[in-house]
Amino acid sequence: MTGHGGEDFLKFQDAEEVSNVELADAFEQMWQKRRYNELLFIIDTCQAVSMFSRFYSPNLMAIASSQIGEDSLSHHVDPAIGVYIIDRYTYHLLEFLERVKPGSSKTMDQLLKVCPPHHCISTPGFSTHLFARSTDRTLISDFFGSVRTVDLSDDVVRWTARNTSRGNSPEIDETSEKSNFASVDQFLTEIPTAEKSKHPMSETASLALLFVVVSLTIKTFCDFR
Repeated sequence: MTGHGGEDFLKFQDAEEVSNVELADAFEQMWQKRRYNELLFIIDTCQAVSMFSRFYSPNLMAIASSQIGEDSLSHHVDPAIGVYIIDRYTYHLLEFLERVKPGSSKTMDQLLKVCPPHHCISTPGFSTHLFARSTDRTLISDFFGSVRTVDLSDDVVRWTARNTSRGNSPEIDETSEKSNFASVDQFLTEIPTAEKSKHPMSETASLALLFVVVSLTIKTFCDFR
């Protein structure tokens, strides 16, 4: 997570904010509903360690870019748009992770040492007391090593309703059909022309409007003289 923040809160686009208590309760609900097995929480904001001070759910590891009372600073500015585009901790973390391959033997203990104070100009912090495994035995690829393969298809696959009472799996109709939908442009390339009105009064109205315009023009010319 990243954004403007302070002690015990993080803001979203200067409109909404979340507190460390709300965040801790959200993770607890996720744990009770079995939404995660192990969770790595990383936050880059001012006074970032305050955001995980209320965590109490199992198997949580948290990393923050700054201590309470410290600011989390930006890294560099884009001269084209005149604003900072990335924070210091995020920059060095990304630089480190780009060198980690799916089969790497690097551990979370090495990740926790990313961006020391002389690089971040703040003091990163972390919390591992809720995490069951040792950080020097937990591979970084356990959290960042996922590789998903996506196959694109324009075939139509027919699914039948799942029969949950008998535990049957969905049946797939192997006779796939090509989609009959026509391909259309995302944006209009031509402005459609309106058809001429077929109302019987349309020509009369046009002549009346022309007569009014001509009359006003003549009156203006006479007044000017």
